[in-house]
Amino acid sequence: FNISGSDVQTVVKELQGKVSQKLSLPKGYTITYGGSFENMNAAKDRLAVVVPVALLLIFLLLYFAFNSVKQGLLIYTAIPLSATGGIFALVLRDMPFSISAGVGFIALFGVAVLNGILIVSEFNRLRREGWTDIKRIVVHATRSKLRAVLMTALVPALGFIPMAISTGAGGEVQKPLATVVIGGLMISTMLTLFVLPLLYILFEKGFGYFKPVRHAAMLVIVILMTFGEGKAQSKISMNAAIDSALSNNFSLQVANSEIAYYKALKNSGYDLDKTLIMTEYGRYNSLALDNRIAVSQTIQFPSVYIHQNQINNSNIRISEMTLRQKQADVTAKVKQVYYNLLVMQQKKLLLSEADSIFENLLTKARQRYKLGDIDIIEITTTESQRLQIAVQLEALESDYKVLLNHFRALINVRGVAEPNTNVAIQYNLQEQLSDYTLANNALLLLYQQSLTQSELEKKLQTAKLLPTLTAGVNNTSIIGWQKFESNPEQYYGAGKRFTSVNVGMGVPLFYGAQRSKITAAEKLKVQRELELNSAKLQLNTELENAKNIYNKSRRSLDVWNKSLLPNASIIISAANSKLSHGEISYLDWVILINQAMQVRSDYFNTVVQMNEAAFEIERLSKF
Repeated sequence: FNISGSDVQTVVKELQGKVSQKLSLPKGYTITYGGSFENMNAAKDRLAVVVPVALLLIFLLLYFAFNSVKQGLLIYTAIPLSATGGIFALVLRDMPFSISAGVGFIALFGVAVLNGILIVSEFNRLRREGWTDIKRIVVHATRSKLRAVLMTALVPALGFIPMAISTGAGGEVQKPLATVVIGGLMISTMLTLFVLPLLYILFEKGFGYFKPVRHAAMLVIVILMTFGEGKAQSKISMNAAIDSALSNNFSLQVANSEIAYYKALKNSGYDLDKTLIMTEYGRYNSLALDNRIAVSQTIQFPSVYIHQNQINNSNIRISEMTLRQKQADVTAKVKQVYYNLLVMQQKKLLLSEADSIFENLLTKARQRYKLGDIDIIEITTTESQRLQIAVQLEALESDYKVLLNHFRALINVRGVAEPNTNVAIQYNLQEQLSDYTLANNALLLLYQQSLTQSELEKKLQTAKLLPTLTAGVNNTSIIGWQKFESNPEQYYGAGKRFTSVNVGMGVPLFYGAQRSKITAAEKLKVQRELELNSAKLQLNTELENAKNIYNKSRRSLDVWNKSLLPNASIIISAANSKLSHGEISYLDWVILINQAMQVRSDYFNTVVQMNEAAFEIERLSKF
């Protein structure tokens, strides 16, 4: 029989319930349900295989496209987001899940993932171009790809509208498929534009990037480190370390407090003198006791308050520049310590390799010594070489722990992880050297603002030579007989009061002390100009020196990477081979091995020199 107004599975379930209650079959008889129901079950079985395979293939393609499990999972979040929209659309149209709806979900997943690929690819492109501000990357990429994402979603969604409203033959199959695609694309597009960028920030920066949860996340980290101390340490990225330092470093917290202090003083520039309230009581008109009440207010010339307010604003800017300078110093220090730890990790591997080489040689030397093939000098020299390497390795371990404790103090998180070992130890600048200038140097801006403040101070002291203004009102009683012009003489009691106003001006007749303050302000301005010029010269010299060191070190590292390091590996391999075949003496082998190890050690020293020059360049120009 045919079904109308309901789905196959609901009808079959209802039929099975009634059959089990009302129909009793003889032995050997069974009831089976075929037709559309049988086809539906077969299709569901196939979907149970096809859908997981499709999802797995999508993830594999994402991994091969981005070569990153993290970014593959990030884009993969579009699938549950789109599925939410498809399910919501089916519920809204009161449609059951069907095979055609399942096919629609597969098509929906593909389009939703394509939108994620568009946005994440743009994120990665901007990062490859040297963009570092994650918020700026996300906003710019989302804005630039908005049209492409909307077109990718709207084209299939609009194309499926005729199927979604179909009432002809095959409409029951077309409607669920089209409904899932349209609803899923509408919801997933909105979520992709808002949720995916936030997830990208979360994947790259962690919870610490979001200020409302930064302190809570840091508290969780501290608790986990407290309970997990002594176990294997996790790793931390340089960006996360810098974020932690900028949030928790005590010197930066002090600078932030100073900014808050000067902001609280911002409105103190309009500080009027205290209002004077006076009262007088006595006999000053007759034998009767009179009283007088007077209120007066003195104010400076208006330009005084204007300059005081400008100085308060200048103090805020100076404290902000001080914070920026400290942030630059802390950031550069974190980078320097972070990369020095990375280099020390590589040095440790180098010394461990050398220790292993000499350990194997020492074992063989002892065997040969027992056989009488070598004398006491060779075996003693071998033991001395290995002991020397062991001492260097122990000293490196101690230095590493000291530097790691310094690193933890910088970011102010106890028990924090070590730097990532999969980070390249060479730090390369993202821009051309000519692009790094002193235009945004925080220290120069601080000196410039100090000079501006000295000019404001001079204007303030000059404005204080202007007159002060005073205004007041008096109310008094005059008890006694009074005669006014042609009026007859009258008696006024205590209830009759007389009011007068007064206006005055304060003139600085003795201005020698104020002139001294103005002269001192002029001297301070000259001093600040000299400090600014001296700082410009010094910082410019430091920047040029850092650029020269960076250029020299980078050229040297190119030679090391292309020739010296590969040659060192060849020398070690060839020396070991020749020694084992007796083609060179032990002393020749030691000389070759030490030369190869020295090449690698010099390479690490040059890397440290180049990294520190790069950090100095960024410190002087980026902030």
